[in-house]
Amino acid sequence: MFIEPIQPIKGINQINGLSKTVNENEKENKLSFKSIFNNALDNYVEAESKVDEDIYKLSVGESDDLHNLMINTEKAEISLDLLIQLRNKTLDAYNEIMRMGV
Repeated sequence: MFIEPIQPIKGINQINGLSKTVNENEKENKLSFKSIFNNALDNYVEAESKVDEDIYKLSVGESDDLHNLMINTEKAEISLDLLIQLRNKTLDAYNEIMRMGV
């Protein structure tokens, strides 16, 4: 039994009176999962390095700004939570696809 592959949709979307194909719209609105995941990872790394810098400055006496340290710590924690949730949802989607019958 041969299963025919899925073909791309060749429809026309009307956006602001301009007719564009679906493929042209996809190129304009390209937000791939990879770019979203990389942005989340970069945000976490940046927030964590800022926290490390603030902790170092506080420990050597260059700064006494505990308030901003706590804010930056919470930002890093929220960034990590987002990254973990993205990973979990990705694994859930992968497992769901693997459970699909053919």
